[in-house]
Amino acid sequence: MQGDFYDRLTRLPNRCFLAQELSQKFNSVKQNLTESFAVLLLDLDRFQVVDDNLAYGIEDQLIIALARRLEAYTRHHDIVVHLGSGEFAILLNSIKDVSYVQQIAERIYKELVLPFYIKGHEVFINVCIGIALSKKDYQQPEDILRDADIAMHYAKKLGRSCYQIFNTAMHDEAVEVLKLENDLRRAIERQEFRLHYQPIVLLENKQIVGFEALVRWQHPQRGLMYPSEFISLAEETGLITALDYWVLREACHQMRTWQLKFPDASLDTISVNISGKQLLRSDFLDQVKQVLQETKLEPHCLKLEITESSLIKNISTAVNIIEELKALGIQFSMDDFGTGYSSLSYLYNFPINTLKLDRSFIQKMNESRQKLEIVKAIVTLALNLDMEVVAEGIETANQHAQLKVLKCTYGQGFLFSKALERQGVEVFLESELLAQKYYKQTKPQYNSEEQFSREQLLIHIERLKQELEELKQEKTDLEILLEMTNEHSSVVELELHKEISDHQKAEAALQEVNKKLQSLSCIDSLTQIANRRRFDQAIAQEWWRMAREKHPLALIFCDVDYFKKYNDCYGHQAGDFCLKQVAQIISSVLDRPGDLVARYGGEEFAVILPNTDSEGATKVAQKIQLQLRNAQLVHGDSAISDYVTMSLGIASTIPTPESNPDALIAKADKALYQAKMQGRDRFVLSKTGDSNQ
Repeated sequence: MQGDFYDRLTRLPNRCFLAQELSQKFNSVKQNLTESFAVLLLDLDRFQVVDDNLAYGIEDQLIIALARRLEAYTRHHDIVVHLGSGEFAILLNSIKDVSYVQQIAERIYKELVLPFYIKGHEVFINVCIGIALSKKDYQQPEDILRDADIAMHYAKKLGRSCYQIFNTAMHDEAVEVLKLENDLRRAIERQEFRLHYQPIVLLENKQIVGFEALVRWQHPQRGLMYPSEFISLAEETGLITALDYWVLREACHQMRTWQLKFPDASLDTISVNISGKQLLRSDFLDQVKQVLQETKLEPHCLKLEITESSLIKNISTAVNIIEELKALGIQFSMDDFGTGYSSLSYLYNFPINTLKLDRSFIQKMNESRQKLEIVKAIVTLALNLDMEVVAEGIETANQHAQLKVLKCTYGQGFLFSKALERQGVEVFLESELLAQKYYKQTKPQYNSEEQFSREQLLIHIERLKQELEELKQEKTDLEILLEMTNEHSSVVELELHKEISDHQKAEAALQEVNKKLQSLSCIDSLTQIANRRRFDQAIAQEWWRMAREKHPLALIFCDVDYFKKYNDCYGHQAGDFCLKQVAQIISSVLDRPGDLVARYGGEEFAVILPNTDSEGATKVAQKIQLQLRNAQLVHGDSAISDYVTMSLGIASTIPTPESNPDALIAKADKALYQAKMQGRDRFVLSKTGDSNQ
């Protein structure tokens, strides 16, 4: 009978013994005949890894040694139980309070982290401890063991090698996780998953070269859920393999569909995230082959993204699988490089085509020169190893310019576009193709300015300033040296002259850059027309000139209707292209040398018309509306039209030397407001208040 209650390996009480002991205690608790007690559940963290790597039989000796150590550091009236494999339980009797239980847990943890010496091997283990305190609510042994198990898993989640005491919040969370797990198991068959696609662009010209497929879960009650909310659960439950396969097949099918629908677009690759478990599956190679065969996507158009952490679990197997897939033409990308183990040996050992620079590095580039140098070092290293680099999380024009200067080739982020659903991607691609066609026809005159953007100028200026400071210091050092010794005076003098000459060249370069910067400071970097600063200068100049000549001055404010909806529908890159087209349309209407169009702010433009009365300004407004309608810029989310429209406010006056342009600006602004209030897609003339469509 004793064998039924004791573990043969450790000679400790087993699970049946613990259940019997707990049943007796629960009966005593109900009768208030026993003191408080607690159950500690211990799990050897990553014990299976230890088991797999030790010689045969040593794992049993480790379990026995662990059992003896637990017995030695618990009280004689406490009970140590071996539940199986690397799992133990301790029944603490007659506990005083919670702090006493914590002291025992800390003492046990400190003893267990010390090394074990078994058959010449020094073995280290990690342990997580979950604690459940006795209470009258417990009816069965399973109740307190369940709560101790919940606390133990909570300890693992918060950080390995620690302990946690059970509370009701943990139970509530466990119930929610269990419910979410059940929902997750049915999500694929219910077709609740969605794929969004974030464009990957060539940083040099923002041309789309591919997409990253990002999975979303359209939960029936919780709404749209992001990967951070369910991927870890999918990995824990093993559901990640089915999800990965669905994502792979769906992404390849969609990419092939777009390649056929948009043959003129440069859609080179679709990037798909693959978990370590999926990569190491014995049938993964066959799965990929089957997907490519079914979807008819060329292998070189598929790029599989893997993380550093997924590679270290079984390096040799991972390398073999990657090599076999690469032999088919499939590419590989290391995702979130620099945030995990970051061993440079991975770059040599693994046949990776691309490094994806984590967004955390991009966000911190401007914090200090050191952090910028880290990004530069990673990009340089990758380029030297013939790898491509994709920078993630680009959100500002300054980050874009800096990465271009650092020779980073590709990027993705909100600056170019958020992740879009299928319909949004197709609108985005149509806009891109229309932009390419438009620029081929119009042959814009701003290529050189675009290549020498304001952000790049600022970076260049900072570098020149740094070089100047260094040259000044070197000049000072040489001057001191020249005063102290004449032994090598001729050599020092020549070196000094050279440094001074370099210093003068650097100053001249800085002055030249400053001139270009001043010129560009009056140009809007997006639309390449005059900016708000240039508008303020021009309106003041023309006001006084017209006052002297006693000629009329007209002002038109133009505002793109429902532009925020356009951005939300098609993405920021499409919105930027729309503004460029509107700027070109307005500019094409102005045919007199003194006329000026400026980007007044956001989606609003201002037109200054010297020597123009109300009638002349009205004709210009009509031409602008006509040209915009002829352009037929699609706007599927507009409330008034299928195409992009504008509201215009017109004002005209004869300036006087005693007044200023503010009154004219206010009239034009009020007229624009009236045009919007009257239904948009029209102009209002301030003088009469009449509106036209």
